[in-house]
Amino acid sequence: MRTLILNIILVMLFSGCATKNQSSKKMTKNQQSTYQQVAKEKYGEEVEFKFNLDKKYVICEKMNSKLQPNPNQLKEFFVYDITKGAIIYEDKIANAKVEWHNEKQLLITKQRGYITNPEDTGKWAYVFDLITKKKITDIREKN
Repeated sequence: MRTLILNIILVMLFSGCATKNQSSKKMTKNQQSTYQQVAKEKYGEEVEFKFNLDKKYVICEKMNSKLQPNPNQLKEFFVYDITKGAIIYEDKIANAKVEWHNEKQLLITKQRGYITNPEDTGKWAYVFDLITKKKITDIREKN
C-alpha cells in the first residue's frame, strides 16, 4: 500500500514539473520579438528588409516619404541579429545608402551637400564592421 501511494505521488510530481517546463518554453517563444515586430514598433508600416548572405543579420530600414522631397533625408536603420533576437547596431545618417558589404560588414555611401570640384561626385563611402562596431575604411567614389 505504501509503495502504491509513493508511486502515485512520484507520478504527480514528475508530471507537474514536465507541464511547468513546457509552459515556460512557450512563454519564452512568445516573448521573443521578431525583427518585423521591432521594425514596425520603431518605424511603422514602411520598412524595407535586407538580409545578408547567410541570413543571420537583417538591415531594417525606414522608408522615407515620397511626398516630401528633402535633399537631406535622414536614413534611419538598424541591424538585427536573428540568432540572438536583438538589435546589434542602429543609426541615423543624412543622405545615405546602406547595404551589405559582406556577411558582417555594412557599406554606407553618403552624398555630400556641397560639391566644389567638377570631377568630384560628392559621394563617399565607408565600411562599418558589425562585430567591432567601428568604421574601418573610407572609400571615395568616382563616376
